[in-house]
Amino acid sequence: MGSTMNAMDRVGALSGAAYVILANVGNTLGQDASLSESATGEEVLESYARLADDVGRQLGLSIEMLGLATWMIFVGYVYSRTRGAGWLAPAALVAGTISIAVKFASFAPVISIYLLRGDMEPGTASMLANLNLVSFMIDTLPAGLFVACGAAAAMASGALGRVLGWAGVVCGVIAAGAAVVIGIRIEGSFAPSFLLVMVWVFAVSIRWGFARSRAKAAVTGAD
Repeated sequence: MGSTMNAMDRVGALSGAAYVILANVGNTLGQDASLSESATGEEVLESYARLADDVGRQLGLSIEMLGLATWMIFVGYVYSRTRGAGWLAPAALVAGTISIAVKFASFAPVISIYLLRGDMEPGTASMLANLNLVSFMIDTLPAGLFVACGAAAAMASGALGRVLGWAGVVCGVIAAGAAVVIGIRIEGSFAPSFLLVMVWVFAVSIRWGFARSRAKAAVTGAD
């Protein structure tokens, strides 16, 4: 009916919880509280000039990047647990991979502004800052699809019961659907639907990370 969870299994499973924690802590530390979303190009450049002397914010950005590394591990782990579920497993893997790519690409504008802060035009700085914001909002679509397909695949393969399985399907569909409905009408960097993705990832990561065994047969009961 299953196999014993070993240390490597637990590392893979708990990488999801590590991602949620590191990403949120890093994002909180790396933000400039005095910089609003409607900041001008001059204000953006001033913020990055302060970043050069702010070790705390620099550490926060590094922690956030470390969180993305754990996100890669979790996406791969979910696939390893669900690959017997037909097309749902590779669909989740593709969506997760795209989410990873979008997240890492969002760091390019940040690094560009920082490196060229002394020579960059304010208009260019404003454009790159908005590109970083838009990248986060776009990521809601592949991240939501990853959760929806991953949860469905986990149910089909017996890796999750109905409670967490259907919760993931609902959360993922809401997140992906919200991104589609919003479309190009992005007016801020806060996406309530993405919180559903984070909550589900954390819950499933803890559920798998502290499980005694890896279920292989289909289950009919709830979590």
